[in-house]
Amino acid sequence: MLKIYIRLCNTHGSRFKPFVRNRSSLGLWDSNISTEIKLKIESHWSNTVLKNEEKEVENNMYILPMFPYPSGNLHMGHVRVYTISDTIARFYKLNGYNVIHPIGWDAFGLPAENAAIERGIPPQVWTKSNIDSMKKQLIDLGYNFDWSKEISTCDPSYYKWTQYIFLKLYENGLAYRSKANVNWDPVDQTVLADEQVDENGCSWRSGAKVEKKILTQWFIKTTKYAQDLYNGLDKKYLENWNDIINLQKHWIGECNGAVVTFHVEVNGEKRPLDIWSSDPYKYLHAQYITLKKNHVILQDLTLVEKENLACYNPITNKEMKIYVCDGILYPEEKEVYLACPAIDSEDRKISEALNIPLEKTKSINIDYENIKAIEIAKSKNCGGYFVSSKLKDWLISRQRYWGTPIPIIHCSKCGTVPVPYEQLPVKLPQNCSDVNNIFTLSKFNDWVNCRCPNCNGNAYRETDTMDTFVDSSWYYYRFLDSSDENVPFEKNKLIGKMPVHCYIGGKEHAVLHLYYARFMSYFLHSLGWTPSKEPFKKLLVQGMVMGQSYKVKSSGKYIPKDNVEKVGKTYIEKGSGEAISVQWEKMSKSKHNGENPMRLLTTYGCDTTRLLVIADVPPATTRHWSDATLPGVLNWQHRLWITLREFLTHRNNRDLFKFSNLQPEIFQEIDGKLRESRNFFIATTTFHFKYTQKLSVGISQLQSLTNALRNNVPAEVIAKSKEFELALASLIIMLSPVTPHFCSELWAGLMSAPNRIGSKTQLSWDAHVLKQKWPIVDSDFPLSFQCKVDGVHRCELKIPAFELPHLTEQQALEIMSKEEVIAKRLRRGILRTKFELYPDCRAILNIFTKQNISKQTKKLEMQV
Repeated sequence: MLKIYIRLCNTHGSRFKPFVRNRSSLGLWDSNISTEIKLKIESHWSNTVLKNEEKEVENNMYILPMFPYPSGNLHMGHVRVYTISDTIARFYKLNGYNVIHPIGWDAFGLPAENAAIERGIPPQVWTKSNIDSMKKQLIDLGYNFDWSKEISTCDPSYYKWTQYIFLKLYENGLAYRSKANVNWDPVDQTVLADEQVDENGCSWRSGAKVEKKILTQWFIKTTKYAQDLYNGLDKKYLENWNDIINLQKHWIGECNGAVVTFHVEVNGEKRPLDIWSSDPYKYLHAQYITLKKNHVILQDLTLVEKENLACYNPITNKEMKIYVCDGILYPEEKEVYLACPAIDSEDRKISEALNIPLEKTKSINIDYENIKAIEIAKSKNCGGYFVSSKLKDWLISRQRYWGTPIPIIHCSKCGTVPVPYEQLPVKLPQNCSDVNNIFTLSKFNDWVNCRCPNCNGNAYRETDTMDTFVDSSWYYYRFLDSSDENVPFEKNKLIGKMPVHCYIGGKEHAVLHLYYARFMSYFLHSLGWTPSKEPFKKLLVQGMVMGQSYKVKSSGKYIPKDNVEKVGKTYIEKGSGEAISVQWEKMSKSKHNGENPMRLLTTYGCDTTRLLVIADVPPATTRHWSDATLPGVLNWQHRLWITLREFLTHRNNRDLFKFSNLQPEIFQEIDGKLRESRNFFIATTTFHFKYTQKLSVGISQLQSLTNALRNNVPAEVIAKSKEFELALASLIIMLSPVTPHFCSELWAGLMSAPNRIGSKTQLSWDAHVLKQKWPIVDSDFPLSFQCKVDGVHRCELKIPAFELPHLTEQQALEIMSKEEVIAKRLRRGILRTKFELYPDCRAILNIFTKQNISKQTKKLEMQV
């Protein structure tokens, strides 16, 4: 072994002692930790930290952060989400799982295309350079992604399969083309979905006032899956979705009506007309239909044609008269009403108001007729699915170049013809001769003009591209089979790995992206392609990173912090003396309140940056970015460094092993306290890393364990205590998912110490820290068993760790019922119980009594 001598004081201060260090350590323990040393450590350990090896184990853990749009530079939101995902991924690796932790690029869309136009370069070139830049930044931050699975949505090898899936939707009647009154952005010159228009009627991207246009567009019939998607939110296997369930339910809406597709003949052309009704029996017994005056079907008709308009009812195989009027109460977000005056008294009033002759009143079994109508609709494949009136189908057409081409060909003889599967991908044309102008596919004549796959006659390609939400609606499957050239993915590559165990991303994607991804997952499952309907088991929605902004009150102008002066408790602009309002807002260049992650990286190193990002505040909470967190993090790293230094100093001091001034009983007392601290903080850290995902709370537990190791522990205990050695080793292992480089150096220093005491069954002394096993509590350590009654903590007992996993809900209730503080509250009666068991951590019994019912009863009695 290579011997390197470093000057370290012994406890008596009489001389410096040499020690042998493991060659993998930098051996800088006699220096105080600094940014320079941190950067040396990160450079030294970078290859080890980034090494990615799949484990041959049955337990797979799919940890997936939402993939980024390649803007060219990481922002603090990126750093937060990927630090969270990397920490969780490394945690599960230490727990023996084969962790799948991929990354890719959501690379199509308007931002990239507009940025490329501004710079006079093709979007392909701009996007590629941004990907290269951001990939380097992600690597510099030590994120352990599996780059062998990397995908980019703008790569033909990916969007070939997006087109393939689109064709499957088309085959199953879920992708269709229809005229619609759409939102048009006059600046970006493309259609926008309703959700891309703000409350002021302006574009999310350009800020321009949106115009209304009637255009023929492509839609995906997501409404057909509304009921399934709504019901799926109540399944118990969805973990940690919390308020996202309510957001999704609100978006989908209560599925209290059914849809049937009728047909209207307009100028010799049959056009579909989806009719929603909360009373399915009306599809069998309706007399007529009413349309609002601005309905898109009416736009090309003369007054006479409107007066003679009729539609075909597929349920009864009969024609029905259509009346045009605005003076009735239509269902929310609907412009069509199905009237049945022979049965519905309100519809009878409508008929009387419109002077429509009444049919003879009917008496029917409404429940029976409702079921019958739905069965007929489903048997004829013309609808019958339940949905809310407000939910619309997914408008996916975009009129810009930089997106996935829709694989459809239009032929004057054959009509709408899907591109044959063997001709995929339909690639974007590459000859962008004038990149200073807005491009649409319609400008590429050589690309547009083609032959019909059916008749070989002259035809033209669809020139709309797909909304980027289509690209991101299925990417989580492709990661598991990223190089497959025959199908989007093989089902056998998904088994045991799907659904995604933990999906991590911003709350701003909690409605639309999750809705579209869930829809796509349900559809692909219906084809038999996937093992489960739901794509994501657990959600970890992280809050925004907010910066403090400074705005001149009189003008509303944002100014940099350097231009602001604090006078007493108020803020003014330097020079002008204008009053300044200070507030926390989403980080933005225009508001001068951003933080450049690369500045943090070069100033403090990547491990400190990672620690800064997730310390103090749980992932789901909004993060107010401030340098105020920095001193605490830097001080903790310093204390860890000197703890290792002192451990090596005392372990190398032979005099401490020969002579002892510490009484055995005192040694044993301190040793026992160290054991208790180690077990307690292993249990609490594991609980928050594994179950609550409150990583900041887990980190605070590790800080407390550091305090225990530094709380007046005598040199002899540090030198000779197995418990000190084991606690220090456990601390380094548990911190390694957050600061992998720093902990690699700490571990190398720990391994270099002579006279090892720790058990080989608990630690793999010859292995790197990232190859260790996550610490678990000693089998006889008493763990917390809590009881809450009506949400209030009432009692805590202790149960040995080896017994806790076997505790049942019934046993837990019997044990707690014997405690006086619990028993007296159960006299009012038990409504229900909920038992939460977290092996090696804790157990919680929640008891809900009938007190709320009793209170309501008493309140009613008082009112009477």
